[in-house]
Amino acid sequence: MAQKKIKPSKITVFISLSLIGIILMLIPTSYTSKVNFTFIDLFDFFLNIGSSAVRYPQADSNSPYYVSRGEYNKLWVAYSNLQAELFEERKKIVKLQRIRLSEPSPNTSLILAEVLSRRNGNLVINRGSEYGIRPGQYVLGDNAVIGVIGDVSPTVSSVEVITSGSCKIHIKICDTESDVYYNGTIEGNGAGGGRILNVSKKYKIKVGFNVYAAKKAGLLEFPRIIGRVSKCAIDENNPVVWDITVAPAYDIKTISDVAVVAINTL
Repeated sequence: MAQKKIKPSKITVFISLSLIGIILMLIPTSYTSKVNFTFIDLFDFFLNIGSSAVRYPQADSNSPYYVSRGEYNKLWVAYSNLQAELFEERKKIVKLQRIRLSEPSPNTSLILAEVLSRRNGNLVINRGSEYGIRPGQYVLGDNAVIGVIGDVSPTVSSVEVITSGSCKIHIKICDTESDVYYNGTIEGNGAGGGRILNVSKKYKIKVGFNVYAAKKAGLLEFPRIIGRVSKCAIDENNPVVWDITVAPAYDIKTISDVAVVAINTL
């Protein structure tokens, strides 16, 4: 007589598996972790069949190019630092290209500086006497003379810009058509421009004439552009001289980098 097969119902299987799951959840972790590690130890060979098939080439320690992991990390750090330094040097080259002198001289050098702040219409830069900066040196920005060095500390300096009343620079007004120069002095008008003082009315000054910072021994070897004459009228207070206004060749609000002109007097 054939033995009758017992087939449990789905409800019975569900309840049985649920009870087993609950029991396993109640078992302390210390016991279940042992079971887990025992399983790994028993079937470690089969679990690692896929990974063991991949073989990585081993570095030859006898090779002249071999370095340890620690040495490699040191070299990588040094290389990364050099990359950062190279990037900064490239930025300096770009700045020099923007503010280079049009007629380089072996006696002239440029000290690059960044604008830290603006105070009372003037600039504060991040270079001082430690870098060879001293009062009276001319300062370039956007290829034009923007002012002169005022107060100097070991690490920072102030730049008296030509648009402020604290700056006075000897200038030449150039009639580009006839190559004639007229001498004068410029000072800031406090309104974003400069005023040229006491130029006799006998000189035929016109709007559009170029204005240059005049050559000055030990400070500036060649005249350098400042701006252009934007107004030329008879001075109301002194009818024998011109009232001349100069529009700078730069926008002081956008200048973030400058170059201080240093003359080697040795």
